Amino acid sequence: MTSPYIVSGPVTSPDFYGQGELLAEMAAGRQRAFYILGPRQIGKTSLLHQLDSQLPALFLDVQWAAGRLPELIGQTGWELNRKRARFPWLPAPEALPDDDLFALLRTLNDHVQAAGQTLRLLVDEAEGLLALAGDDPSTLHRLRGTIQNCPALRVVLAAAKTLSEVNRVSAIGGLSPFLSGFTLRYLGGLNWDEAADLLRQRQASVPVRADDELVSHLFNLTNGHPFLLQLLGERLFDRGSLRPPDEDDLIAIGDTLERLGIFSTDFAYLTDVERRVLHALVEGKPVPADVDPAFLHGLTQLGYLRRKGDSYAVGNAFFARWLRQCAPWGEKSRVSDESTLVFINQEPFVRSG
Repeated sequence: MTSPYIVSGPVTSPDFYGQGELLAEMAAGRQRAFYILGPRQIGKTSLLHQLDSQLPALFLDVQWAAGRLPELIGQTGWELNRKRARFPWLPAPEALPDDDLFALLRTLNDHVQAAGQTLRLLVDEAEGLLALAGDDPSTLHRLRGTIQNCPALRVVLAAAKTLSEVNRVSAIGGLSPFLSGFTLRYLGGLNWDEAADLLRQRQASVPVRADDELVSHLFNLTNGHPFLLQLLGERLFDRGSLRPPDEDDLIAIGDTLERLGIFSTDFAYLTDVERRVLHALVEGKPVPADVDPAFLHGLTQLGYLRRKGDSYAVGNAFFARWLRQCAPWGEKSRVSDESTLVFINQEPFVRSG
């Protein structure tokens, strides 16, 4: 019997589990712009694809475009061609400027508004905006201003913490940082019920058998991280059931994560303060008393930490093991403490129209 778990590529319906509240908030359209922040393999791309399957939207991958405006314009045209069969009110690509991204967005907004519709721009791998800025940070201000002034468009950026550096790059001449207009939402692990549904494959034609005790054990090992749950499910699947993991299973999955560079990539974008918190915990010490609670909130929302009574613990067993055995504690962080704090307490764009 073939394992039903997915450990490569985006997960789409009916294999997508959880995040119902976040999807509903984005679908409601009351906020003009979202920034979905999450670590590697947490499901950011899958979340965007799920939203894309439900609503009028264009899916754009900034990293694939390598930060080049012509490639983004080309992606937009290709997406319009692809989506017009579902949404005939979308303009044909030839009706839009093909040499100016900002004029293209404004013209697209006018077409969508005239049709009485709303269109989502789903921007994956939004770290590519740093390359888009290049040597001219004013590009980011033009893009932010265009988003603000296109009321028929709703923007969802999905990225890892790398994107927080865009605030530092764009904060010039007294202008607002680029992300100051975005509603920040963290993408962390699934709750127990969602994790149980994934492990038991409740949406599949043939569910998988797993008792509550085993589900709770796997949930505690992973803190609900969907990719870790999928890895465990694939490894433990045996003729329609999940068996309990042994130490060899945990070591093998840890080796897989190390090979994929999951934790090392995330670690590079943890700030010095965040690393100090994690280092204290893996040494069995409490969180340093001088740490701003905003960092603890962010680390918890992203799944790097979890509450343990009145204290904290490292978020999941695999990350804790990697921190103890592999973490390069002396390596310089690629993100500053300041840029991380800038976007934590942001106000959303005021809705117009």
